[in-house]
Amino acid sequence: MPDLDKNERKELIKEAITEWLDKQFATFGKWAFASLFSVGLAAFLYFVLINSGWKK
Repeated sequence: MPDLDKNERKELIKEAITEWLDKQFATFGKWAFASLFSVGLAAFLYFVLINSGWKK
């Protein structure tokens, strides 16, 4: 491996991680990610409201 300075090494690693994340995101799917995020956010808000005294 050729000697790379710190900035070149940083850019190379950044590009590799970005490519890997893009591949993983495409495999998992945008809609599945958004769905899981929405369910998690709703559950979090529900528990916050319950713990702050919001009940029937």
